[in-house]
Formats: sequence, structure tokens, C-alpha cells
Amino acid sequence: MSGFLIKTFGCQFNQLYSATIADALTRGGHRPSESLGEASLVIINTCAVREKAEEKAFSFLGEAAKLVGASHIVFMGCTATLDKERAVRIAGRGLNVVEGTADVEHVLAVVGTVVPLGELDCTAPHSLFPTADIELVRGCESYCTYCIVPRARGPEVVVDVGEVLHRAERAVGSGFSELLFLGQNINRYRSSLGGLVEVMCSVDELDGNFWFWFLSSHPANFTPDEVKRLMELRHIEHRLHLPLQSGSDRILERMNRRHTVADYGRLAEPIRENADWTLTTDIIVGFPGETDDDFAHTVDAVRGFRFDGVFLAKYSDRPGTPSSRMQDKVPPAIIDERHSFLLNIVQDLSEQSNQVLAGRFLDVLVLSAHAGGNAFGRSIDGRNVWFLCSEPVPGIGTFVSVAIDHSSREGLYGTRVF
Repeated sequence: MSGFLIKTFGCQFNQLYSATIADALTRGGHRPSESLGEASLVIINTCAVREKAEEKAFSFLGEAAKLVGASHIVFMGCTATLDKERAVRIAGRGLNVVEGTADVEHVLAVVGTVVPLGELDCTAPHSLFPTADIELVRGCESYCTYCIVPRARGPEVVVDVGEVLHRAERAVGSGFSELLFLGQNINRYRSSLGGLVEVMCSVDELDGNFWFWFLSSHPANFTPDEVKRLMELRHIEHRLHLPLQSGSDRILERMNRRHTVADYGRLAEPIRENADWTLTTDIIVGFPGETDDDFAHTVDAVRGFRFDGVFLAKYSDRPGTPSSRMQDKVPPAIIDERHSFLLNIVQDLSEQSNQVLAGRFLDVLVLSAHAGGNAFGRSIDGRNVWFLCSEPVPGIGTFVSVAIDHSSREGLYGTRVF
């Protein structure tokens, strides 16, 4: 029995593909290895969104090539699309390269030329349990000026709606408690049933005790009516992640986001009017040309929308993107200063958002539990919940009610009620 090691960088798509490969290898009689020294097959699943992730992947590739040899390495993902030549220079001829435009079936076919695999199972990878990740759209055609994904992942390819619903039904029937639907811009999904909302309505009609949500939405391809329709579904999680990126209309135009702050506000309004829902976002600080006034507008937007969580990133050039060719770069020291200032605001907002739930009872999906009585899960609105529980310890993937007694900016703390 040979050992395999999978090193994954980046997004939820990469996590899904790596888990699918791991399941197929396990069914083929292979065992996961803890270190390169124990592995006879190495798979490196790469990300190109940040330079740091790319450099880590190349560094790991160099280590693997010395111990395993190029012919027993599969180098895949976004960086494999963008810099295949560098990968081959590092590892040597014989390296198995799979570009980020490939679907998981093609990736498995390449892996199968190196070692024998088990049969492909359309059930979600068990290693991700209790969450079943289900792909709706691969690739992107939004062409934000800072983003490398359209080059790295290629044009959009949608998964047939029948296959989507089949995978969802299989996952629920196999005991998965949460479905996560994935797309680089999931609002552009189109099928014989209609768009994203129509497919989610069909998922909502499945029998079983489960929650579902989706990533990532784009304000330019979303309407307030669609938001309201989704909020009415009985199985949907009470959270929306809707990237804003900047609070300045001028910067949004330079980013080619195709929406204004006012457009975003109309989408956010139904969420902000419902105290049972959370709204999270992405913000880029220091985009080329961002002035003090632009940044002030972003600060105002973050405060005005009262985001429950913000994924805050410092702008960095990605080779080949339009923004990398813009001349009016913001000095790194100013980016650091603005990032630090906004981070303090974001953390305060998260803490305030969590504080109001003290004394409440929340439904929680159990993600881990230990015999000592400590458990961790996630609430239906996406918050981290740490809780104490007496015997019997709840099973992973079950739903419990938790009485919240205090909070922090990281999440909530309480005790299982039943």
C-alpha cells in the first residue's frame, strides 16, 4: 500500500478537489502520509490569488521533487495555469501538471496515470463531513481588474442542474447536514430551471434535516427581489456573504465591479432589516489610486452596513491583471496604516454583533465534540460557537440548541440545552 500527501493552498474549490482526490486514492487502497518522507505520491493544489501562496507552493514543490521525484508529483490549480514553466524548472521533466481550468474528472484521470484509483463516487467527499461542497460554476468571466482568476480558471462552465440536484440529494441521503454550493460568481449560474434562486428553491424541497448556503455572490448579478426570495427558504442558512471590495464608487469603477455603493445598499437592505441574518463582505485596502477620501468612503460604508464580519485584504499586484499596470500605486506604508485602522473598526463591529446574542438560544451544527464536554459548531447565521455539553456527547453533523452566555469578536460561548 503506497502513501500519498496532498498539500492544498487557497479557496473552497481547492479544498473540494483535494478531498475528492483523497477519497479516490483511499478507495484505490492508498493511505494518507503525514510527511514527504513517507509519501510515494504528492499532489500540490495551488492558489494564485496572493503571491505568498504561490511562493509557498513553489517552495513545497522543490522539497517534494528532492524526495519523491517529478514523475510522482501532480502540480495542479491556478499556479499550474499561470507558471507551468517555473514549476517544471523546479521539479524537473516528468512533472504532472494539471491546469486550473480542468474539472475534477480530468484531474483524477491524470492522478490515475501515476497510481491506480478507486471508482469515482458522486457523493460528496467524506473528509469534508458534515459539509458537502457542490460545484455549480467553475471559472469566471467577471474580469475585476485586480483578479487573476479569469486567467487561471478560464471561462465559466456550469454544472448541469440535474447533476447538481442529484449530488445534493445523495449528500443529504448519505447523512451530510450542510450543503455548500460553489461558484466564482455563483449568481451567473443558468440552467433549464432558471438561475441560482430557482435551483436553491429546488434544493429547499429535498426531504431531510439539513442547512445550505452558497459562495460567492457578486452584487452586479444579484437583485433585491432574489435576496428576499432566498431569505424565505426553510433550509437556507441565515447569512449572506456579499463582497463590496470598496466603499468608493470611483474605486469600484476602476475595479470593474459594475455596481455602485447604492446598488450594494439595495441588496443589503433586506438582510439588515432582519435581525436573524448576518451580512459579511470582502474589502481591499490600498487599490491603485485610492485617496484619503476614497478610503474614508470605505470606512463609512463598513460602519453604515454594520458588517458582522469582514475579510480584509491589502492590495497586491498580480502579474497580468489590469490593476498591476496602473501607475498610481498606494505606498505600502499607507496601505498598512489604512489596513490597521479599518481592522480595528471591523473587529469592534464583530464584537458588537456577537454581544447582542448573549441570553439567546441558538440552533448549532456540531463540527467537533470531545469526551471532556467541550464542543464546537456553527450557528445558522454562520457564527462560531464554543459550548459545553454533558453526556452523551453530540455527534458531528447533528443539530443542538445552545444557550449563549457570553461572546467575543471571534464568536459565541454557551452550554448545550438539549
